[in-house]
Amino acid sequence: MSSKAPINDPLIHPALLDPRQWGQLDVYDSLLKVEREELPGEDHHAPDRSFRIHHLKLELQFDLDHERVWGKATLTVSPFADGLQSLAFDAAELSVSSIRRIQPQQEVAPAPLRMLGETLTHSSPVNLLFDTQPETISIELDRPLKRDEEAVIEIAYSCRPRKGLFFVKPDDAYPDKPLQIWSQGQTEDAHWWFPCADVPHQKMTTEIIATVSEKYFALSNGALVGSTGNSADKTITYHWRQEQPHPAYLVTVVIGEYELIQERLKGLPVEYYVYGDRAAAGQKLFQRTPEMIEFFANKFGYPYPFAKYSQILVDDFLFGAMENTSATTMTDRCLLDARAELDVDYEDIVAHELAHHWWGDLVTCKHWSEIWLNESFATYSEYLWREHTRGSDEARFALFQDFLTYLHEDFSSHRRPILFHRYRYSEELMDRHAYEKGACVLHMLRHVLGDEAFFRSMMRHLSKFAFGVAETNDLKTSIEEVTGKNLHWFFDQWIYSPGYPELEVEYEWQREQKTLRLSVRQVQLADDEDDVPAAFRFPVEIEIVTLEADAVIETAHRTSFHVWVERAEQEFYFPCESKPRLVIFDKGHRVFKLMRFPKSQQELMYQLQHDEDLLGRTRAARELTAYKTDDTINVLRHVLAGSDHRAVRMAAAISLGEMGHEEARRAVLDAYGNCGDSHVRRACVWALGCDKKADAATVSFLREVSEKDASYFVGVAAVRALGKIGERSENTQPYDAICSALAHFSWQEYVRASVFHSFRFAKEKRAIELAIKHTRYGEHVAVRVAAIGYLGAIGKELHKEKADDTIVDCLLALLEDNATRARVAAVRALGKVGNERALPALQVAQTRECLDQLKAAIQDAIEGIQKK
Repeated sequence: MSSKAPINDPLIHPALLDPRQWGQLDVYDSLLKVEREELPGEDHHAPDRSFRIHHLKLELQFDLDHERVWGKATLTVSPFADGLQSLAFDAAELSVSSIRRIQPQQEVAPAPLRMLGETLTHSSPVNLLFDTQPETISIELDRPLKRDEEAVIEIAYSCRPRKGLFFVKPDDAYPDKPLQIWSQGQTEDAHWWFPCADVPHQKMTTEIIATVSEKYFALSNGALVGSTGNSADKTITYHWRQEQPHPAYLVTVVIGEYELIQERLKGLPVEYYVYGDRAAAGQKLFQRTPEMIEFFANKFGYPYPFAKYSQILVDDFLFGAMENTSATTMTDRCLLDARAELDVDYEDIVAHELAHHWWGDLVTCKHWSEIWLNESFATYSEYLWREHTRGSDEARFALFQDFLTYLHEDFSSHRRPILFHRYRYSEELMDRHAYEKGACVLHMLRHVLGDEAFFRSMMRHLSKFAFGVAETNDLKTSIEEVTGKNLHWFFDQWIYSPGYPELEVEYEWQREQKTLRLSVRQVQLADDEDDVPAAFRFPVEIEIVTLEADAVIETAHRTSFHVWVERAEQEFYFPCESKPRLVIFDKGHRVFKLMRFPKSQQELMYQLQHDEDLLGRTRAARELTAYKTDDTINVLRHVLAGSDHRAVRMAAAISLGEMGHEEARRAVLDAYGNCGDSHVRRACVWALGCDKKADAATVSFLREVSEKDASYFVGVAAVRALGKIGERSENTQPYDAICSALAHFSWQEYVRASVFHSFRFAKEKRAIELAIKHTRYGEHVAVRVAAIGYLGAIGKELHKEKADDTIVDCLLALLEDNATRARVAAVRALGKVGNERALPALQVAQTRECLDQLKAAIQDAIEGIQKK
């Protein structure tokens, strides 16, 4: 994989990222350090199918104490061709007691009029021979089936699922955990708790009949047919029916104690299942859902397609949320307190999961290699909602942060095309290419097509493939059918190829010709292995700003030109009567790129104050860091203390911090003391960490900020700034100040976790014993994961000195921890340390673990250690 250094674009800066992502990276280092590796794996495509599954009925009972499920799965199937003699279902570690074919006696209604589960009357069932393998069941039919002939197969089984269905219970270390059962099928984990075809291109209607203790509620897909109390054994049975087809990975069951908040939107039930002691926070999280449903239905030109929309909170969820059909599962980490609300809201995740009910649930990607069709659209829907409710500036800045998130993965981990068939485990495709980069690409597509054509194309695609599956080429065809445009070039460069443009732009005003010459060079191509296009093709808006000559009051004249960049090197000529005051390339920031566009100090100061585009002003604030003059400091100070959008003010603070000038430091301190915006205060505190002459007063100030600022994330920034100062100092004051933050409990423990993030990136060796103490089971998992990450990083340094035994012992013990996130972190940390003593334990874990994320991490760790 290429290690070519990218263009150093000052707009691309880690301190502009969403603060929830700070823990993953060194916020005082460049995002653009090339450390990527080639993705391992083999090519995968949608598998052949010999039969369809039309309907699945699951009858379930649960043993909470022993984490066991008893199930009866009744599947209605039919073959694609005559002569089908056997069936094979995906089924992992199911203990099957019997399989029977339920023989139809007569049809009670013609096939098109059948109700689910009521299609046939039955004669005596026929027992079938079967064979179980580790992840499949093979069944011999009693006779061959003809094409489209329906057969009803009943499978009685039990299981103790190691994934796909999870039991959450309190214990001595975490006595306040709720008792819950919840499923998580994506990508291919549904078959660990029921037999199915665990692929996205097999869609079926479903029924879930779940019997649980009478004190619990059971949620599933579709409409509630009814609930029946069973007084004899103090249980209650819930019967749910999903009448539109959906894939196995979207089948859900969630069981627990909940309070229901119910609304209706034009007859549609809209339900929030929340914790009784946090009902107000749950209501606040979900309260705009009805408005979102109406907005997306209008925007996509297709009504909400299912019987209800429910959202339910769960503990210990593996991800942020999951768009199970009509019943989204949401991590309870989304519940905020008042201080967290200063920096964070989760409307984006609520919008994302709801949008999936069009992009993923209504129309499903045919194969996991096409997952961007689900995730990019859901991520871009976050932008659409933000644009609708908060305006274009807020939406553009959030999308720019998405681009930064993608770039971090592109440089620090891997680079791939958005449509990509090579992987070890399908879950590995759930990355920032599928989510954030794809959303940025859709924004560019919207710009290329125009709003009317873009949304009409989306409506066409949804209508054409409703309740079915689609591939990337289907989307391309839908757009071409609506617009008449041939979009092969767009999909070739943005979907089928990796990378993005890296541009060197410059201009010259030609006085005699009254012309402005603009040159654009694309310099992104590294080598043949990368497959990055040598030249991207894209439309771009150029704005030239001139000032009217001889006017008493200077009047700015803005002239826009729309051109296409199509070659690796290209020049454009524009009429320009007078010397331009400002030239803007890509007004509106519609092309996602890295760019070097040298400008004078005067032009940048003018742009900072007069560019109409938010990201243009933000770029100017960042570019000015190269000019360490009093004039630059004064203009940045003015912007920082002003009322511009927080992105511009944050960029001004970052640039002042990087200047290393005493006046710049004073400007940042003044701004912090007078700023009500926590995001801007966070940037000011970050800037203080750049001070190479930081003294005891600065350390004391940052310690006070970490303890007393109203914003948790400003406190996080203070801890990280102390780490950077401590990295440059032998003084114990920064170390002591950082350690003191362990006493400050916060929402999701971001502040306490930042202690170990700070030590990790400062390579602080004094904190080993402290970190080991905070890896214990019973500590908040975020703190545990941060401490484990620190041990991995510092262990890597100590391994060179053969002094890492204590760290390795701690990490090896964590391989058998109850918490999945802790085990994943321990595996990755052992891989970083590189001690061969870890190999036997990792190899044992490789045979024991079943979660794809863990298996991939173990494989990477083993291979990394063996290479060393």
